[in-house]
Amino acid sequence: MSAIAPWLGARAQVSGPLPAIECNGAVLSYAELSTRAHEAAGHLAELGIRHGDVVALLLENGVPFVELLYAAVLSGAVLLPLNLRLTPTELGVQLREARARLLVHGNGAIAERARAAAPPGTRTLEIASARRAFERAPESERTDAMFTQVRPDSTLALLFTSGTSGTPKGTELTHANFQWSALASAAHLGADPRDRWLACMPLFHVGGLSILIRALLYGNSVVVHERFDAVSVDRALDRDGVTHVSLVATMLARILDVRGSRPAPDTLRCVLLGGGPAPTDLIDHATLLGFPIAPTYGLTEAASQVATRPPGSGTAVAGAGLVPLIGNELRIVAENGRDCADGDAGELWLRGPTVMRGYRQQPAETASALAGGWLHTGDVAIRAGDGTLTILARRSDLIVSGGENVYPAEVEAALCEHPAVVDAAVAAVADPEFGQRPAAWLVFHPDAHEVPAADALRQFCRQRLAAFKVPVRFERLDALPRTASGKLKRGELKSKTPLSG
Repeated sequence: MSAIAPWLGARAQVSGPLPAIECNGAVLSYAELSTRAHEAAGHLAELGIRHGDVVALLLENGVPFVELLYAAVLSGAVLLPLNLRLTPTELGVQLREARARLLVHGNGAIAERARAAAPPGTRTLEIASARRAFERAPESERTDAMFTQVRPDSTLALLFTSGTSGTPKGTELTHANFQWSALASAAHLGADPRDRWLACMPLFHVGGLSILIRALLYGNSVVVHERFDAVSVDRALDRDGVTHVSLVATMLARILDVRGSRPAPDTLRCVLLGGGPAPTDLIDHATLLGFPIAPTYGLTEAASQVATRPPGSGTAVAGAGLVPLIGNELRIVAENGRDCADGDAGELWLRGPTVMRGYRQQPAETASALAGGWLHTGDVAIRAGDGTLTILARRSDLIVSGGENVYPAEVEAALCEHPAVVDAAVAAVADPEFGQRPAAWLVFHPDAHEVPAADALRQFCRQRLAAFKVPVRFERLDALPRTASGKLKRGELKSKTPLSG
């Protein structure tokens, strides 16, 4: 298997006039994308960027982000996509840990944060100036010779984990990681050159980045939205011939609110639903409207997808029935290090060609995460007799109450069945008798006639859950704290003291 770098030129030869990227009404063909990426790579070479150097991006979704992704690929540089929601202090930490040579950033307020964040030794370049410079790059630099050093095991992207389970770590993903992920996803979901994937999640996230790389290898076109907006996505589903879209549960819920009773368009073949377990009633509602929901489990350290339920395959329990992608070898391991029997919960371990090469500059963390040649995901799962998976929780999220295990996702799913509840989060609070007890933070539907009291919510849960799983305290929030990719920032809930019931 070769590196991804030569694929851009090959795709331009095969699919030159076909649309590669569509954004804000502009359409860029594969031939045009190849030309512009080579121009950008030429300018990176002029700036002294060489194989293995880190190029950081602080950009909104759009054509410039895509150009620079492939420019980095051509140059053999390591791409560091930065989260637009981070503060200058947080950005500075990641830039220093990555030892970034160059930071390409957006305009206005983004430019101010970029300049405040850039440490000594990191050059900054505003995208408007960069675009003009790309077009002036010398032709001699824009040749395929730039990727002769790029090997499949070269690092393509450095992605910092979301930090939902601790301090963010820089995950090194190789060309081979992304390519194997794309091929395994195609074998699982199917791929057609006529497919059109809607990218409305952040491109700086592994899920968004994977969409772009999959499209290049498949020859698909990607409809890029600058940010998620339910009305815009709803319109795109109906008008833009979208066949695939990646969402998290909160995005799907907002889209369904906008659509009302209108069924899914016939063109839509797959809604890849990730970011954590989704409420069963949400999946049921979407399925009744004809949305081909494919719940998926993945993580940054495995280049996105790990196991996915085939699109539209019924209304099984949320997080259950996930089929591992081809090439992924899985184990469910008990605390004593032995494999669990089918049906028993344990930590999910993963081995295969999509697993990261390690965490940058963190050998101890890498050795721990990849001990014995297996990626220790920290996620609790059950394997059924047919080999399918049910994802229960992160091990760090597990609540141990009086010796009983409480999985937050299960309690959250029960709470989301309440007609007044839009979103729910569950985490542990200290308890002198039981050690820990579950507490809940809830977002209520704005049209709810009456917000239920804590006693009513507790009684609602008792009808669905064992007593030890019922939250002892509740708190009302306007919105749950989530990362840009939609993952719940469970650690931040602890600072929002629940109300006693």
